[in-house]
Amino acid sequence: MKKKKDHPLNRNYQTVLSQIQALDIQISDLSNQINQIKENINNATSEEFVVEDVCLDEIEANKAALEAMRGICLEAMLDTDPQGEA
Repeated sequence: MKKKKDHPLNRNYQTVLSQIQALDIQISDLSNQINQIKENINNATSEEFVVEDVCLDEIEANKAALEAMRGICLEAMLDTDPQGEA
């Protein structure tokens, strides 16, 4: 008699769970890196950068571009081909 642990569906389930956990770790790492970049930008002094007159529309466009890039990165991580027979 086969043990439940050796059942093919259980192995597939475990494989999917481990892939989800790996993706969760990668997403968390990316989130931490993005937060660190934001913090570095916020902590930058005016001596490090030349401040130019920028209109509010340009700032909003840059924020929208950053959010779009974040979404693309997350989609790329989640858009991986499944491995195995799951």
